[in-house]
Parts: sequence; C-alpha cells; structure tokens
Amino acid sequence: MNKLYIFLTAFFALFSFTIFSQENQDSTLTPEDTVTITEDTLQTVETDPVKIEISRIVKEVNTRSKEVDNIISTGEIKIKTPKIDETGDIEIHVKKKDDLWFKIEGPLGIDAAVAHFNRERFTFFDDLNDVVTSGSTTILNIGTLTKIRCTFDDMLNSFSGTVRISKGKKDELAMTEEGNMYVLSLKRGTITRKYWVDKDNYFVYKYLYLSKTGKTLISFEFSNFTNYGTSTYARKVEIRRPKQNEYFRLTMENVSLNQSYLDFKVDYPYGDVKIRNWK
Repeated sequence: MNKLYIFLTAFFALFSFTIFSQENQDSTLTPEDTVTITEDTLQTVETDPVKIEISRIVKEVNTRSKEVDNIISTGEIKIKTPKIDETGDIEIHVKKKDDLWFKIEGPLGIDAAVAHFNRERFTFFDDLNDVVTSGSTTILNIGTLTKIRCTFDDMLNSFSGTVRISKGKKDELAMTEEGNMYVLSLKRGTITRKYWVDKDNYFVYKYLYLSKTGKTLISFEFSNFTNYGTSTYARKVEIRRPKQNEYFRLTMENVSLNQSYLDFKVDYPYGDVKIRNWK
C-alpha cells in the first residue's frame, strides 16, 4: 500500500475516540453525547460549592482560550503506529469556534490532503486518490470518511493549541488537586473526561477520555507554551491511544495570531476528481 495513503489514513486517528471501538459497543453513550454543547450552562445557578468552583474554573479556561484566535500556523506532524512511522508538514488555519482548514504534505513535499471543516459542512480533498468528499459535519460522516469517530471540538483544541471545556447540565462533576493543577472530572453517560488545569494561568496541560472501566481511551497533552495576553497556547500537542499503540504529535514551528484574513478554500482540479456528496 502507498505509504502516503497510509500516512493520510493514520492522520485521522489523531482525533478519534475509542469510545466507539468494539469493546464499547454496549455503551449507552450516543454520538449526540460527544458533540459541542451549545447551551451555556455556566450561567446555571449552583448551590453546591464544588460545582460552583468547577464552573468558575471552566469559565476562566474558556475565557482565556478565546484570546487565541484567527490562527495561521505551520509545522510538523508525526505519526507512529504499529504500521507506520512517518512525519509530514502541515499548515493550519483556525477561526474559533467554527472554522478549521488544514493542508498536509507528505514526504518529498507531495500534497496528501486539503480540508475545511466547520460546524455545519466539510470539504475534504484526498489528493492521493483524486476524491473530493463534502457533507454535513456530523460524527457519523466524519467517522465514515476517516474510518473512525471524530469530534470537531477536539480538532479545534489540537490545531489551535488551546482547550475549550464543554460542560452540560447532565454532567456529573468532581474535582481534585495535584500540585499546581486542578483536576476536573466531567462524566456523561459511561464516559468521563478529565482535565488538568494550571492554577495560575488556567491553561489545560492535558485531558483524556476514560471508559466506564476507567481505561484511558485517548489522551491529549499540551506543552511548549507561549504566553499571549492573559492566555497561553501550546506549540506542541501529543495524542495517544494506548490500546491501539498509536502516537501522534503536532509541533507548531510558526504561529501567527489575530490574522485579518484567513483562507479556507479547498482547491482541487474540477473535472479530474471523483465527487462524493454526503447528507
């Protein structure tokens, strides 16, 4: 199989959830449970002191995260799985909360993929196979396209180097402390999300998803931080899927913020590609 094709396929595991793997087919968690929570539940009146503190921390994290926006960055993507150990170049455009564009180049500078995702629609050009796919940005569509289930928000978190924490009314909340970190736990259905938040600067050092048995399904770790106003963004993001023995790394070498113009266009040779339209 073409190594570039393997590279492209493996790339999408960067944002996949093993909560939809075979061992979790009996989970009560539905795709709707993992999409963005649009309702701002931070304004809900709380009486429990722990929930009040968690809401305060989440609000501070999200407020500071908003400062890092309109991003153009370039760098390297590293993928290591049982089948591949490759690196490639990546260019990223991010406009929170709704637009993500990226272009991946594999070895020898060959374009592997160009894509634009927003909350409503996506366009994905697989340059290696001359196929353009467009459709609604749903977990089902993204999962079908990439062979794995993905969420738009985790893609935004990883590509921007910042984290927004979604908190819903039905989430079961808990908090502990580890040194200079708050550790927030938000459980929905059978899945628990845990976030490690710096007490001073309110950046998220890492977060992960735990199964109902407490196993780590996927983890996101942020490092090599740069300060920006009262916010902080990571130039290095590492993603691990322990069961699959998969490791991914994004290293941003050049980052430009608050750009006045971002191009999200996906160019492809009309008439020379196969077009697929998904609902």
